[in-house]
Amino acid sequence: MEPTEIPVTAVMSGAPSTIPPDTPLPEIFELFSQTGCIDLVVSGPENRFLGFITALDLLTAVGHVIGVRSRKRTTCIDCLLRGDAAVAADIMTRGHITIPDTATVREAMEAMERYRYPVLVVVDGAGAVVGRIEVCMIIAHLRITGHL
Repeated sequence: MEPTEIPVTAVMSGAPSTIPPDTPLPEIFELFSQTGCIDLVVSGPENRFLGFITALDLLTAVGHVIGVRSRKRTTCIDCLLRGDAAVAADIMTRGHITIPDTATVREAMEAMERYRYPVLVVVDGAGAVVGRIEVCMIIAHLRITGHL
């Protein structure tokens, strides 16, 4: 099978653990530390993708203390500026880095390049989180299948 035809579902990992949008920041910092700084996926009812939290999101949450400014447009900037971001919904990156489970590896690579981010959350037609794909997974898959 050509790389352009490989379904993203053949390469992705299963659905990652998710946290609700009302998860308190201390719990988020704890989870982030325990998972080895892997992005945390925020989901709502029926596991619908709402956003995710990156290491940079966490730095932004405490950044006002050390002078790190947020360039985000859709997070709770007022919360961050006031220093009262309290839950996942206040600091999460919104749902712009997702890919449908019907996509191909090529489409995933194009999205990673477009967003300049090596991780995508895979969602089904209803918007539920079904997996995660990272650039390293794609590289490993292409190497193992003889495409590299």
